[in-house]
Amino acid sequence: MRILKTYFLLILVICSVGNISVAQDSLSLSDAIQIGLKKNFDIQISTKNIEINKLQNTWGQAGRYPTIDINIQQGNSISDQSNNPLSIVQQLIYQNSIQGAANLNWVLFNGFRIKANKLKLNNLEAQSEGNAALIIENTIQGIILAYYSTNLQKEKMDLLKNVLKLSRDKYLHEKEKGEMGFASTVDQLQFESAYLSDSSAIIMQELAYKNAIKNLNLFMGVEINLKWNLTDKLLPENTLYNYKELESKMLGNNTNIKNQVVNIEILKQDVSLAKASMFPVVSFNSGASYNTSRLQINDFPMPGANTSNSANINYFANFTVGFKIFDGGKVKRAIQAVQIQEDITNLNMSKLKHQLTQELANHYEIYNTRIAIFKVNLKSFDVAKRSFEIAQLRKNAGIINSFDLRNIEMVYLQTGTALFEAIYNIQESNTNLIRLTGGIIENED
Repeated sequence: MRILKTYFLLILVICSVGNISVAQDSLSLSDAIQIGLKKNFDIQISTKNIEINKLQNTWGQAGRYPTIDINIQQGNSISDQSNNPLSIVQQLIYQNSIQGAANLNWVLFNGFRIKANKLKLNNLEAQSEGNAALIIENTIQGIILAYYSTNLQKEKMDLLKNVLKLSRDKYLHEKEKGEMGFASTVDQLQFESAYLSDSSAIIMQELAYKNAIKNLNLFMGVEINLKWNLTDKLLPENTLYNYKELESKMLGNNTNIKNQVVNIEILKQDVSLAKASMFPVVSFNSGASYNTSRLQINDFPMPGANTSNSANINYFANFTVGFKIFDGGKVKRAIQAVQIQEDITNLNMSKLKHQLTQELANHYEIYNTRIAIFKVNLKSFDVAKRSFEIAQLRKNAGIINSFDLRNIEMVYLQTGTALFEAIYNIQESNTNLIRLTGGIIENED
C-alpha cells in the first residue's frame, strides 16, 4: 500500500512539474513593461485625468473672453372682461407677445485674476502629468520586481528539480536493492523520506511560481491566468554608483520633488488670486431687446379695430467699475491664510528632500551590502555544488551513507536558494536607486 502511495505521488509531481514546461509565449522584461504601460488600469485612469485638465486649460476657462446670452420668450394670455362692470371693454381680450434679448458681458479687468487663473490651469495640467509620471514609475518598478520575483521562483524550482531527481533516482535504486535483499532498511527509509520531502517542496514551489506569474500579470493589466516563458534571466547587477552623483541626480530628477515644485507654483497663483480681490473690477455689458405684441378684442363693435399690433427695439451699452471698500478684513485674512499655506508647502518641500536623501543613503548602503553578500553566497554555492557533485559519485561508490548525502543535498539547496535571493535583492536595491533618482522613466524612454 505504501508503494502505491509513493508511485501516485511520483506521478503527481512529474505531471505538475511537466505542466510548467508547456509551450508558452516568450516575454522579455522590456515587453512586460511595454504591455504594462498600455494596459495597466492605474495608468489608463491617470491618462484620462490628464485629458480632463488639458480640456480645461484654456483662456476661456480662465475668464478672458466675454459671455453672450440670447433669450427668447413667447407669451399668450386671455382676459375675460365680459362680466366686469368696471371695464371699459367688456369682452374677451386676447394678447400674444414675443420677447427677445441678446446680452454681452465682458470682464475687462479684475485685478490680474484672469492671468493667475490661466497660470494655475497650466500648473494643474502639469500636476496631473506629474501624478501620472509617479504612477508610471511605480508601475514600472512593480513590473520589474514582479518579473525578477517570477525568475527567482523559477530558479528555486529548477534547483528543487535537480535535488528531486537525485532523490527519486536514489529511492528507486534503493527500493530495487531492498527487493533483492541488498539494501538496509534504514537507508531505504531515509531515501524514501527525502524523496517525499522534496516532492512536497516542489509542489509548494510550483504554487509560488504560479502566484508570481499572476502577480506579474496583475501589474501588466492582462488576463490573470496567462502563462509566460521569461527570456531575461535573473542576473546580478554590477553597476558601481557614486553617492554624490546619485544625490545630485535625485534632487534634480526625483518625481516627488518635481510634483512638489508644481504644488508650490499652484500656491503662488492662489496668493495672486487672493490679492486680486483688492483691485477694482471693470466690466462691459451691452445688448439689445426686441418686443412685439398683438392685442385682439373679441366682437369689438368697430369693424377692423379689434386687433392692435406693437413692436419696439432697445439697445444698451454700459461700463461698470466696482471696488470693494470694506469687507471686515476677509480679503486680508484670506491672503494671509494662503501665504501661510505657501510657507507650509515650502516646509514640506524641505522635509521631502530630507526624507528622500535619507532614503537614498539607506538604499545606497543596502545595495553595496547586498553586492558583498552576493559575492559570499556565490562562493558558498560553488563549494556546495562541487560537494554535491562529489557526494553523488561517492554514494554510487558506496563511500558515504544516506545521511551524509542528504546533509550535502540540503546545503546545496540552501546555498543555491540564498544565491538566487541575493541576486534578486541586488536587483530590488538597484531598482530603488533608479526610481529615487528619476531614472526609471528615462531608461524606458
